[in-house]
Amino acid sequence: MKMPTDLPRRRTSGTPKGRVGLIALIGILFVVLASLRGLAVFWTDYLWFQEVRLESVWRGVLGAKIVLFFVFTLAFFAMVWVNLVIADRLAPKGPGRLDDAVARYREVVGTRAGLIRLGVAVVLALMVGGGAAGQWQNWLLFRNGTDFGTSDAQFGRDIGFYVFRLPFVSFLINWAFLALFTTALVTLAAHYLNGGIRVQGIAPRVTSAVKAHLSVLLALMALVKAVGYFFQRFELNFSTRGIVDGATYTDVNAQLPAINLLLFISLAAAVLFVVNIRRQGWVLPVLAVGLWAFISLVVGSLYPAFVQKFRVEPNEPQRERPFIERNIASTRHAHGISGIRLTEFPYKENLDAQAIADNRDTVDNLRLWDPRFVRQTYQRLQEFRQYYRFNDVDVDRYVVDGSLTQTLISAREIETSELPTQSWVNQHLQFTHGFGSILSAANAATEDGKPEFLVRDIPPAGAPEITQPRIYYGEGGADYAVVRSQQPEIDYVRS
Repeated sequence: MKMPTDLPRRRTSGTPKGRVGLIALIGILFVVLASLRGLAVFWTDYLWFQEVRLESVWRGVLGAKIVLFFVFTLAFFAMVWVNLVIADRLAPKGPGRLDDAVARYREVVGTRAGLIRLGVAVVLALMVGGGAAGQWQNWLLFRNGTDFGTSDAQFGRDIGFYVFRLPFVSFLINWAFLALFTTALVTLAAHYLNGGIRVQGIAPRVTSAVKAHLSVLLALMALVKAVGYFFQRFELNFSTRGIVDGATYTDVNAQLPAINLLLFISLAAAVLFVVNIRRQGWVLPVLAVGLWAFISLVVGSLYPAFVQKFRVEPNEPQRERPFIERNIASTRHAHGISGIRLTEFPYKENLDAQAIADNRDTVDNLRLWDPRFVRQTYQRLQEFRQYYRFNDVDVDRYVVDGSLTQTLISAREIETSELPTQSWVNQHLQFTHGFGSILSAANAATEDGKPEFLVRDIPPAGAPEITQPRIYYGEGGADYAVVRSQQPEIDYVRS
């Protein structure tokens, strides 16, 4: 029996164009959904800056983010694209045996190799370059920085260099090294797919042109690392290794010489890589990288740790004395109290009524209340509702009865998780803010041993007068609040 050959075939899947369209639609929906939160944050930030009449600041921040995004993205795209094009030009010409994986790749890719190179460069550029937008604050500080007129004790650099310039310079160096490292990996993969690197067969596994190309990239990485070591020296002023913050004994006498040595090792490695462009071997690159890694481990890490453990810690006060002294001097200068001089007062012999009267301002400002422990007292006496919290107590000074008095102050913040009714309306529309603060004299107490409140209660009563008691931003973990809605906000619940 002869079977017909023109029977309709059952379709098991859509057409290729239909599948591509469906995948594209799903991709678009995913991008839109992923962008909604970012758009909400973007619009909320604009409304906040508009509310405080600082739209120019918002535009400046946005402009800095856009500039950084495009500059670094385009720079990385150009770096990857140029190296991929070079790798394509250096590919072996003519027929030759290819690794199995490379042969299968070429069968699948066909004539779309250029499009794939473009896609790889774009995706990596967005990943590596796009993150630079987060450095907008360091960039604005770098662009608008100025000098302080005071130099640090270790390197003699103006303090403005550390505040305004060093953070962005450090980011730039780290980004350049990461970009070169990523480019080197992509270039290595491109040479393998182009046949310049083979892992099968007995023929030369890496062509001379590939060795030269990789040597150039490694030389650039070594130069960037050398620049990084140069600026890493200044970051020792932010060290926390010693008894005080800043460059201390181990940093100055062990870590700093180690960084200087690593700087010269990096320059030497760059020279070896450049020489290898002509030699096109593996001995010099392996020697440079091995020496670099060994010196970095032994001199850069183990030696400073040894000095800190066996030379500094057994006699730390004596070793760190000059660094403690300059830390104190810098701190006094920063707070504008360099002119203060210590005077010994023989209180055991000369403490009498007249001495107390002569030092009345000092005696009257002796603190009786410790801000670390008085918060619990504030909470017990002044919270009034379980959803109010005093998250911190600060020390300040206010004019009380005509004299400057040391005081303790704390804000009454809202804790929405403690509301009696947990609803979206309560948490985000009605109970949107804390209310008022309390202020007490640090040097006084009532007859029953309680703080002497200068400002207290809800609504706030006392002096100085609080004209705007609502607290929307504090130190607690309050969630977002929607204001100026149809639902009136609640300042406080009357008893």
